[in-house]
Amino acid sequence: MTALSKPDWRLFLCLVLLGLIGTSGPLFDLDEGAFLEATREMLDGGHWASTTLDGEPRYDKPILSYWLQAISLTLFGWLSPAIPTEIIGRLPSVVAGALWAVVLGRFSADVTKKTGLGVFVALAVATTLGTSIISRAATADAILNLWLALLFTDIARYILNPSDSLRLKVFLWLGLGILTKGPVAVIIPACAFGFWVLLSNQWSLFWNAIKSWGGWALMVALLTPWLIGVYDAQGYAFFENFILKHNVERFSGNLHGHGGHPLYYLLVMPLVLLPYCGLVIAVLLRIREYWGCPINRFALIWVAIVVILVSSSGTQLPHYILYSTGPLFMLYARILPTLVSRLWALPGLFVPLSVLGFGLFHQLLPEPNHLRDQEQLILLFQVMTEWRIVLVATSLGLLLLSLIVLLLPEWQLGQRLITLGCVQLACIAFIVLPIISEARQQPLKDAALMAREANADVVSQGVRMPSFSFYRGAITREQAPTKGQWVLISATLFQELKALDAAFKIKASGPGWRLIAPHEPSKI
Repeated sequence: MTALSKPDWRLFLCLVLLGLIGTSGPLFDLDEGAFLEATREMLDGGHWASTTLDGEPRYDKPILSYWLQAISLTLFGWLSPAIPTEIIGRLPSVVAGALWAVVLGRFSADVTKKTGLGVFVALAVATTLGTSIISRAATADAILNLWLALLFTDIARYILNPSDSLRLKVFLWLGLGILTKGPVAVIIPACAFGFWVLLSNQWSLFWNAIKSWGGWALMVALLTPWLIGVYDAQGYAFFENFILKHNVERFSGNLHGHGGHPLYYLLVMPLVLLPYCGLVIAVLLRIREYWGCPINRFALIWVAIVVILVSSSGTQLPHYILYSTGPLFMLYARILPTLVSRLWALPGLFVPLSVLGFGLFHQLLPEPNHLRDQEQLILLFQVMTEWRIVLVATSLGLLLLSLIVLLLPEWQLGQRLITLGCVQLACIAFIVLPIISEARQQPLKDAALMAREANADVVSQGVRMPSFSFYRGAITREQAPTKGQWVLISATLFQELKALDAAFKIKASGPGWRLIAPHEPSKI
């Protein structure tokens, strides 16, 4: 990656401002709550090379995303206490998302020799459904995707014009990727480059790349202090749990119930890449033509590696497909000038149409079997009833705007797609996320702040909601309560407790949980 120009910096700042839209809502459990609570515990006197969650060792991810969140919480929390904590906690992902977009936009402009296509790619990254959500989440995923974007672009540059500086950069991004999310940051680029070498018969390039002793030394220097620190804090337990459970088991088995089907991503990919998924089909129709170009071939191999790996994984999540965005968005820049028909932009109607339909017909949804899901649906319906007029009017207006964009005669396809992407972003940031967070997370945040105000000692039973601990500013251990302790209890266990006629008082309730306190008899 070369130094950013002034136009790149202006684009970056605009994308940061765009990325901040919709980031002030309550944190979502489990992921956002777990990341920020682990960061809070690290700041609150923990070990800076390892993390804990509610006082127990956390093995899910390496350390870099926690460090970035800690810097954000410390710096911006001190400079401007008026900024909502959620925005500060999500800021590293917002910044990473903006850089992710600028990196791919800059590279696309370089390979196509057209600045306008670079701007299109950057805005497309910022407004694609999957990327726009993950770049607003206080997790490690946007940060990892930034390193993957840098790896793709700098390996591609190395293929075109090998140099020592590019090799060093590649090893730097590999090290930072490992610090962010572990082996996946190496497996994908290594497999893509390896298969490119094999299919292109470029073995001399391969050996020169891996013989970069300076690169290996840089990566070792980057990783060693953390590896020593995490071993000092957690011993072999971190490596056993992180490598075996959160990587090997995630690939070979169904972790946390996130299983799927080998064809799962063929169905999910078009949704994650809205409204630009039509361009994927256009690219697929020209695979033979693109295969002759070394960079296009590398891009196609990278996308194929991602789809094969995530489709064969036992644990499948929608955002895994975003690991392919680097090469895919570069291919968007290749294909866009050859497309004229507005039909490629039709997927842009999906989100506003779905939001409008859900607002009008949400009561036709079948009732879930699980008590937590039933309560979640009831609260969601209550919020949507309160928002009904605004929801229908706003989504209808956005849908009409999308139709106008499709019908305007003089617009180019790129203009239509970016505008539809912005409409989609408005639906997500101003309608979908606020409604879901108010129904699902706002009651928990209010309960945590109430417990904090009362200086209550709280434990949990049968439920894990780490954002409760984050908002309360204290660890919530899962254990049996002692005298005087409040309990954050699952709705199922609460029903069993009621059947025993236990003496307690409900302090707060939400979907799948209750916050209860021991009953205090009145004093006469």
